Amino acid sequence: MESRKPWNSRIAAAFGCTALWLAGGAGAVPGTIKVGSLTLTYCNTDYNGYCGTIERPIDPSGVVKGKITVGFEYYPRTDLTKARLGTILPQEGGPGYSSTGTRDYYLSLFDALRDRRDVLIIDKRGTGLSDPIDCPDLQTGSADLDAVAACAMQLGNTAWFYGTDYAVNDIVAVMDALDVDDADFYGDSYGTFVGQVFAGLYPNRLRSIILDSAYPVRAPDPWFATDWAAAWSGIGSSCVRSPSCSALGGTATARMQQIVNYVRQHSIKGTAPDGNGDPQPTTLDTGALIYLIDSAGYGPPIYRDLDAAARAWLNSKDALPLLRLVAEVNTASVDDPIDYSYGLATAVTCADYPMLYDLNAYRTQRNRQYANALQDARVQRPDLFAPFTVDEGIDSQVYITPLDTCLPWPVPPKSLSPGAPGAPLPPSAHFPAVPTLVLSGDLDSITSVIDANETTQQFPNAVHVVVPNLGHVVADGDFIGCTLGIVQRFVKNLSPGNTNCVQKVRPVRTVPQFAANAADLGPLVARSGNKASDAQRRIAAAGLEAVGDIIARYYVTYNYVGSGLRGGTFTYEATDVGYDFNLKGVQFTQDVAVSGTVSWDQTTNIITAQVSLKSAGQPVGTLSIRWNDANINAVASVSGTIQGAALNAERIAP
Repeated sequence: MESRKPWNSRIAAAFGCTALWLAGGAGAVPGTIKVGSLTLTYCNTDYNGYCGTIERPIDPSGVVKGKITVGFEYYPRTDLTKARLGTILPQEGGPGYSSTGTRDYYLSLFDALRDRRDVLIIDKRGTGLSDPIDCPDLQTGSADLDAVAACAMQLGNTAWFYGTDYAVNDIVAVMDALDVDDADFYGDSYGTFVGQVFAGLYPNRLRSIILDSAYPVRAPDPWFATDWAAAWSGIGSSCVRSPSCSALGGTATARMQQIVNYVRQHSIKGTAPDGNGDPQPTTLDTGALIYLIDSAGYGPPIYRDLDAAARAWLNSKDALPLLRLVAEVNTASVDDPIDYSYGLATAVTCADYPMLYDLNAYRTQRNRQYANALQDARVQRPDLFAPFTVDEGIDSQVYITPLDTCLPWPVPPKSLSPGAPGAPLPPSAHFPAVPTLVLSGDLDSITSVIDANETTQQFPNAVHVVVPNLGHVVADGDFIGCTLGIVQRFVKNLSPGNTNCVQKVRPVRTVPQFAANAADLGPLVARSGNKASDAQRRIAAAGLEAVGDIIARYYVTYNYVGSGLRGGTFTYEATDVGYDFNLKGVQFTQDVAVSGTVSWDQTTNIITAQVSLKSAGQPVGTLSIRWNDANINAVASVSGTIQGAALNAERIAP
């Protein structure tokens, strides 16, 4: 799972594609262009992009016969009257995601630089346009070892030729065919792994390197223990930084420990809406709770909701907020291998990641090595998944480390390059003194700040910028333009410049309280001219919370539809500047239904809403809501009428 790209919707309008070509003096967009030795075909009308392919041997040594098609998209610079300044080479993560599938984000990220720089987006072998691996049993998202074995059998003697070093060789072959001498590399998540392998194998082909949410190729610990530690500590950090949570006293981790203690003895079951708003039978047990917490770094909703959801259960046995988080994190986001290939993810995992067993050994020996490694962890590292036990962490199948995934994978062929498996770079490879920028969010539970520190230390000319309050892929999660500016300055000047703006990235604003009824919520704070009573301002609070809850669901929905916590539905659509939401009877509390529109302008960060409220089917009021979502501890202004009384109130924004 990767984080969503919040700027995607407003890219096409920002570019004005054909006009850019005319500004460059090129006239009508040509149907084909010659770049290096290749003729590329016009294929993207949104951004005036060109597509091409090259053929590559599946096994460069020639022992295993066969070819693979490597596909790519090429976006020429938009000002053809001036000299070209370079080529930007972005790479998506996963492993398994298609880089071309993230073109909107990459072209938005580098939009200000595209006047004199080309953008080259290449799909790694086994993904997207490059013969994506389709292992049907794995493509369901199953982690079953029989599905892994079936995928290995399907790939046969090609199974070991999808590692990152082979993908990097393909990327360089495309660059050679296009006469691209060097590039400015940007990689996020697994894309940072690709960037490190690229730098180690081809140190002279990169002008600059940006690694967003990085983990080291030469990992010192096959357990990646710092990621789980970051997830657990993030619960406490999010609470401390949010006024509504820090004012409670105690700690969020202590409250979560009570949930841990309970679900060890009794699972919590019920029906809850998933990321598409569909009700699902859902169970919260230790495994589900570990998986939920580990996923917190992918975006704000888990850290935003988790403490209040825990309190709802502890104080009133209201399980729905917790169960919804579990249902959402388990929502399937992709099923087409062109978008995400589970088979490729498995092949890369087995080829490149450190294991608890030797893949040069046969299965029976691997099984023994694996069992011994688990026992060693139980004895020597009992706090690996604290406050959970090692066995609870293993049983959760959270796969912070690959664990048993590759037990059924075949033994590598003798023709495989030296150092494999688990070492896509030979020991002799050194990282170059290429200007390198490492970015990480301090709430990232997928690739922790410690992971990023270890990555930074590999490079002799690297700077590490840690962004407070952000999770995985920081250039994607910052709406104030801070990390955007840092990335663009680094490409232009080979320096990030002043990075003080990271202190202005707002904390996660946690939910003050989940409640079944509006009367149990805290009232909005009255302002001058308010005539609404305390009880009426509680009803208005239910309306405000419903609006904030829907905005938060944006991060976990996939089909532009969803549901309220306790009922009702919403849809949303992209605009030129952000998103518009349409609410129909959305219920944050069970006694107040909210309908109307919400507008989220992602260029100004202003959120506005015009909604009407009903209770027991009868109208009870209307609200106008506004806040600047980028402001630290932003305050929402709420005006309107509740039960005929004039309302003028405020509260910290949801």
